[in-house]
This record gives sequence, structure tokens and C-alpha cells, in this order.
Amino acid sequence: MKKGSALLLAVLIIALFLGLASLFTKMVYNNYAGANAALVREQAFWLAEAGLEQGKTELAHNPNWYTDLPHYPEDNVPWLANCAVGQTAPLGDGSFKVVRENGKNWLYSIGCKGKGLVVLKLTFSNPPWQNIEWKEL
Repeated sequence: MKKGSALLLAVLIIALFLGLASLFTKMVYNNYAGANAALVREQAFWLAEAGLEQGKTELAHNPNWYTDLPHYPEDNVPWLANCAVGQTAPLGDGSFKVVRENGKNWLYSIGCKGKGLVVLKLTFSNPPWQNIEWKEL
């Protein structure tokens, strides 16, 4: 064996272990980030559900209740999330915003939790109120 070959072998083994440790750390972080994103999205979804219930209650008390003037195009998520006035309420660590445009037979609810954002749309009939369609945008 030549002089220094043991040192070279030790450096290569250390480099291999450092590479494996880096790969393992990246895998653990990605799993954590994915699970956290799924949790935040789920919480935002349930906040949006709470907003729909709030909107249904408002409509039951006042059938002419609305929060915004009509906006086009329909189902414009950036407008709903950022510009629509709506009726906002905090709930736990997050919040929801309920939006009903004047003269429209649908109700939007935007659930926000951290970076999680979920927009739900409920289409309904005229009194007596009946849910016709529910969807996530």
C-alpha cells in the first residue's frame, strides 16, 4: 500500500457518508413540509366550510343580504381572495371570508390559514333555500 492511500480512503468514506446524510436530511424535510402543507390546507378547507355556514345563516335572516356588487368574470379566485369586501371573521389560528354578490344565487367562502387558501362556492335556489351545487374552486 502506498503512502497516503489510507487517508484518501478515509476522505472518500467521509464524503460518501456526508452525501448520504444530506440526502436523508432532504427526504425528512420534504416529508415534513408535505405533511405540514396538507395539514394547513385541510384547516383552510374547514374554515371555508365554517364560512359557508355563516353565509347560510345570514341568508336565512335576510334573503337580500350581500357583501359585494356583481363582479365579472365569475369564480375569479384572485379577486375573491384579495379584493372582494366580503364578511370576514377570525376563527382559531385562521379566518374565513364570506362573499355574496348582489343579485347572484351563489355564495363564496374563502378559508385562510397561514399559506393555505381554499375557496368554496355554494349555488342555491331562491327561497325556500336549497343547496343546488357545492364545489371547490
